[in-house]
Amino acid sequence: QNSRNMGWEDAAKGFPEIPKGQSAIKIWSNPAVYPLWATIGLASVVCGGFMTKYFLGHTDIAFSKTIRGTHDSSGLSEGRVASHNSHFGFRMLNKCNLNIFPFKFTPMADIIDKHRCDKEA
Repeated sequence: QNSRNMGWEDAAKGFPEIPKGQSAIKIWSNPAVYPLWATIGLASVVCGGFMTKYFLGHTDIAFSKTIRGTHDSSGLSEGRVASHNSHFGFRMLNKCNLNIFPFKFTPMADIIDKHRCDKEA
């Protein structure tokens, strides 16, 4: 058959990337790639959460017409100010002792406090 008359089905027969007897879903649902899908899913949730918090909680981004109409709308909505000032993620996690075997994290304030020379033992 000449290439002008060939349809995509004929061109895809024997395509080397998909072995005969398998479908694309069988290739992509291999248990070896589950960690990859989990990582992509977690990254999507973190990125989506950050972008949602950013656009819905930033004081400079206004969806309301009354807030957009003012020249300084940064403090008109207390909820948006509180959301803007809060941190997304584990920003307070580095302020406390964290022990998950075999890892041990000691915050910088505790290390400084332990090595102070003006503190009595």
